[in-house]
Amino acid sequence: MTTVQQKLRKKVRQLALYLLLGRLTDSKRRCKNQVRRLSLVLSQSFAQLLQTKPAESRRARLFINVCVPNLHNGNNFSRVLARRFGHNYLIEEYFPSKRRSFQKRTLGHLDIFHLHFIDALGLDHADTVQLIGELHAAKIKIVITAHDLTPHTKQPEFYDPIFQAWLGAADGVIHHSNWGMGVLESRYEIPASTKHTIIANLGGKLRHKGTTPCQRAKAESALGLKSIPIRIGILGMPRKERLVKEFLQGFAMTERQDMEVACWSLSEEDPIPDDPRIVIAERHKYVGDHVFRKRARACDVIAIPYQEDGEMLSTGVTRSALDVGVGVLRTNWPFIAEVFGDAGIYIGSDVASFAEGLSELTVNEVQRAKLASLELGKSNNWRQIAQRYEEFYELILSP
Repeated sequence: MTTVQQKLRKKVRQLALYLLLGRLTDSKRRCKNQVRRLSLVLSQSFAQLLQTKPAESRRARLFINVCVPNLHNGNNFSRVLARRFGHNYLIEEYFPSKRRSFQKRTLGHLDIFHLHFIDALGLDHADTVQLIGELHAAKIKIVITAHDLTPHTKQPEFYDPIFQAWLGAADGVIHHSNWGMGVLESRYEIPASTKHTIIANLGGKLRHKGTTPCQRAKAESALGLKSIPIRIGILGMPRKERLVKEFLQGFAMTERQDMEVACWSLSEEDPIPDDPRIVIAERHKYVGDHVFRKRARACDVIAIPYQEDGEMLSTGVTRSALDVGVGVLRTNWPFIAEVFGDAGIYIGSDVASFAEGLSELTVNEVQRAKLASLELGKSNNWRQIAQRYEEFYELILSP
C-alpha cells in the first residue's frame, strides 16, 4: 500500500469518527432540549390551570439559535456560545433547510429568536418578511448579533433589503465594537426603541494560560517547522478586505533572516510567493478547530492585514489569537485597534509600509503583545461572554 493510500485511509477513518461523534453529540443535545422543553411547557400549562405562576427557579428562557450549515461544531460561533449558557436558557436550533412555519409550533413558550448570521438562513426578502411577521405575531423578541455589515459574498442589491428587514424589526442588537455599531447604524435604519450592547467578538478557555513550550514544539513538529525567533501566521478565509498578497509582498522586500511566515489563507487568485522564508503558502481550505488551533500555536504572532475602509465589522481570527495567547499584527482597521488594544501591533497598510513595519518588528514587541493577549483572554473567556449575552436577554425581556 502506498503512502498516499495510507494517508487517504487514515483521513477516511478520521472523517467517519468525527461524523459519528457529531451525530451522537447532536442527538444527545436535541434529546436533552426536548425533555427540558416538555418540562417547561407542562409546568406552565399546570400553572395556568391552577391560576398560579410557575416557580422562578423553573422558568427557562427558550430561544432559537441558528444552526449554520456545513461548519464543524468547533468553529461554529453559535454552538460554542450556546454551550456556555446557564440552566435558565433552553436552546432549540433553527435549521434553515428544514424550516417549518413558526405558527405550527408552541410559540407561546418561545421568548427570543436570536439570529447570528442573517445570510445563513438562506431566505430571500419575501420569506424573510414572512418569518419576521410570524415572530411578531407570536410576540417573540428578535435579537441580532451584528457579525457582518453585509455577507462576505457581497451582493448588496440582494442582501441589503434582507439585512434592513431584520435590523428594522430587531428588539436588540449585539455589536462587537463601538466603531461597528456606528458603521451599522450609518448603513441601515434601526428603530430608536431597539436596545444595543457591545460584546467583543472574542472567546477563549476558562483557564487561559496561552501556549506552553511543549504545545508549541508539538505543533511545529506536526507542521514540519523548525524553531525561529519570530514566526508570523496568516489564518482564516480569504476576504476582499484581506491584504494577504500585499502583506507577503511587503515581507519579501525585507532582509530579515530571523523571521518567517506561515500562510494558510491564499485565495485561488493569489500568486504563490517565491521566498524560502515564507515556509508555508497554501490556498485556503476548511479545517476543523483542532487543526486551526495547532497552526496558531506554531506562531508567535498572527497577522490580520485588513483593509481599513472595507465592509468587515469583525473577524473570528481574533478569537484564535486569544485562544492560544498570541498578539496580532494589524493595520489601522478600527475594529482591531479598539478591541485588541496593546495585544495588537500596528504594521502598516500597504506593501511599502508592511515592508517597513516588518523590518522594524522586534522580539520584545511580539512578547509584549503575547502578554497583553493573555491579560485580554482572562476577561474574555466563553463563559464570561455567555454571561453578557444572558444579561442582555434579560434586558430585552424586561417590561
